[in-house]
Amino acid sequence: FAYKKLREANKIIYTGRISSIKQIETLINAIPNIKNNNTIVEIYGPAEKDYLDKIKKIIGDKKLESRVIITNKIYSIDEQIGKLDEARIFVLPSKTEGMPQVLIENMARGKIVIASNNLGSKDLIQNNKNGFLFQMNDEKELAAKINLALQNKYLNMGGEARSSVEQFSWGKVIKKIENLL
Repeated sequence: FAYKKLREANKIIYTGRISSIKQIETLINAIPNIKNNNTIVEIYGPAEKDYLDKIKKIIGDKKLESRVIITNKIYSIDEQIGKLDEARIFVLPSKTEGMPQVLIENMARGKIVIASNNLGSKDLIQNNKNGFLFQMNDEKELAAKINLALQNKYLNMGGEARSSVEQFSWGKVIKKIENLL
């Protein structure tokens, strides 16, 4: 829950497994519809080889090599936090999520979060209040939400996101468990 000042105003990050269930191609396909051409998307995490090949092909076909950074590696929590702190926006385009820890982590870091409207994400995000939800697989709607998030009038949304997940801090979770026992 410690907070550091944003390093890149026009950077979008995805951290987590690079696999088909995460539908990262929706994020990549949204890039041409992002109005700010200086916006960079970073995809950071361990990849399934076939899926990584698929998204690299999409990037090449759309000529987006200068706007997408892919780092295929298993990362430590310190590395992940460093990457999160470089970006303004976190996108989670997954088909399905239970309780998406990565979404909670990004909200705790004060990121503007944008996620597909799967059940897990809908439990955490109040659309247009502490983040944005978009229809699964809808790259145009995702791009529209990214365009909103890049506007300065939504800078406070990260603070709303942070406040909404404070209930998940370890101290509060342990206190709840102690009270149950």
